[in-house]
Amino acid sequence: MPSRSLAATFAVLASLPALAAPVAAQSGRDLLAPQQRAAVRAERLSLIERAEAVPARVRSRGNVLPGGDAVGVSQPATEVYQYDDNVFEGFYRLVDNTTDDFLYEMEFAQRFRLPEAGTVEYAVACMARTQDDTSNDAAFSLNFYSGTGNVPVTLLAAFDVPAQLPEAGTFICFEIGGAVAGLELNAGQVWVAVSWLRGSPSANTKLLAVDEDGSDGRRAFRGRDDEDDEWERWQVDTDQGVYGIRLAVDHADPTPDPDPDPDPGPPTGPGYTDCVPETTPLLFDGGYRVQMCYETPAGDIGEGKAGIWASGESGLLWFFNRGNAEVLIKVLSSACGLANNEHVWVFVAPVTDLAFNLYVTDSEGQRTWSHHNRQGDTASTRSDTRAFPCN
Repeated sequence: MPSRSLAATFAVLASLPALAAPVAAQSGRDLLAPQQRAAVRAERLSLIERAEAVPARVRSRGNVLPGGDAVGVSQPATEVYQYDDNVFEGFYRLVDNTTDDFLYEMEFAQRFRLPEAGTVEYAVACMARTQDDTSNDAAFSLNFYSGTGNVPVTLLAAFDVPAQLPEAGTFICFEIGGAVAGLELNAGQVWVAVSWLRGSPSANTKLLAVDEDGSDGRRAFRGRDDEDDEWERWQVDTDQGVYGIRLAVDHADPTPDPDPDPDPGPPTGPGYTDCVPETTPLLFDGGYRVQMCYETPAGDIGEGKAGIWASGESGLLWFFNRGNAEVLIKVLSSACGLANNEHVWVFVAPVTDLAFNLYVTDSEGQRTWSHHNRQGDTASTRSDTRAFPCN
């Protein structure tokens, strides 16, 4: 079926004042035209309160496993990745823009960035039930995806959670262990998603809790109209807020012996991007690899591409147009031939105000030099005459 825009409809706590419009994205000067956003419509329902959690058994997709309560996990994980503040202002579900009907199945995904590999201890999904909902059945699926861009890509694992919401007008944050515990995840980006079916009647359709004050963590959603329909393509959720989805991971060795002079990774403050480059557009003398990724104010992620190699030690990178260079970079291994010099020099001159992460790595992958920029700031030049030790 042809792809079209979906709408997320959500309930707002009636006791709160009307919310301000979502924060507008900063405008960049080196952007392609941003993609059109999916329409979002708010409907006000009666107060939704937190309820006491109830046990639920977790099933790996297609197999019923013994035990495994979905609430009250006794062993805490090494690190809990959580973007919400435990206070939810909205509750989301998807509707068809044309018919205003709830979709047959809907899925919301939130991206997390793991600094190192680990195993899942548990996940959390906060689900809601409206005052008009006459069914306590809150069954949903918990799905894990890989994907380093704007949306999930490859399904890694899926679990059925036959949960219950016993009281109308309430929400519960389910801590999901059981079969989920022990799932191995690689370092980098992982998407955790919650999907569920439309209720019968449709007023019994459940909702996902949303913290509209949060701003971290990339999000996406998709749906399908009927049981026999294909899934719509994933859409990036650009509204202010984070989903009520969390991930607890046990990192087996939280303090491994670092490589010499390790790169600390990108800054985590407002405006910085957590993108990770996947290509190597420039390879210089001595095996030095240059990688770069960027993020636009609209949330689109891309990779720096090779423009011109001026020599084996310098080159240009571009983002949107090959004829519009964005970054000049030099990695001067020839500096090792200078008298009394024991280091490779690195010079970077960006001409962009997009958020980016740029990395230079030595031939053995043991040392990394990096440069980062915050969204909306005119990127600074940088020179480092002690970037790498000479061989």
